[in-house]
Amino acid sequence: MQRLRQLAGVESSAHARRRFQRWCVATTQRLGLRVRVEGRASAVPCVYVANHRSYLDIPLLGGALGAAFLSRADVAAWPLVGSAARAIGTVFIDRDEPASRAAAARGLARRLRECGVVVFAEGTTGGAPLPAPFFAGLFRLLQRIGVPVVPVTIRYGDRRAYWLDARGIAAHLRGVLAARGLDAAVHIGAAIDPAASRDAAALGAAVHAAVSAPIHAHGELASVAARRLRPPRRVRRD
Repeated sequence: MQRLRQLAGVESSAHARRRFQRWCVATTQRLGLRVRVEGRASAVPCVYVANHRSYLDIPLLGGALGAAFLSRADVAAWPLVGSAARAIGTVFIDRDEPASRAAAARGLARRLRECGVVVFAEGTTGGAPLPAPFFAGLFRLLQRIGVPVVPVTIRYGDRRAYWLDARGIAAHLRGVLAARGLDAAVHIGAAIDPAASRDAAALGAAVHAAVSAPIHAHGELASVAARRLRPPRRVRRD
């Protein structure tokens, strides 16, 4: 936690992201996650579109990608976490407020001039084997901005890593710690050029298919062989 406090005083968001990346790697190790990364982070600013399983996705992807995030607006006011999020250049959005969506679009375009940004296009954590439908508005924006879109797939070795239903974060974290040695795989796919898609719907479908591909190929869980996909479960809004 001390490292997160120190981020607020860092002189630049780029420096803060480097510190945050080190904190993320250390945090996943302390949580006992055995992380495997397939593929490489983009050498140029891009939008990483990832599936969303848990708050554990944040340190997992922060460590693997060294990127900023697009986050729901209320996180900015969270103690400690909010100040750290602001320090690394997080773009905040309230999807229910048109003015906030417009401001977030401008903020995302500015942030992409200097670094990659992770977007959870489902908008919430999910327990279905495959990602829920992505927000269509994101892909209209990405076609206008024109930066590469990089699909990222998160697979955990145990469904106890998923944050679902009405389970509190403390109870969930105790379960994660009790299951020491959870596998986690991060698949970084090939960049997709938004201009190659005829419209935003086609771009969204292509990205969704790319995020889903490692699950189809290797199975839902990181520690098991591919098998028949299971039906979805109820999800927790985050």
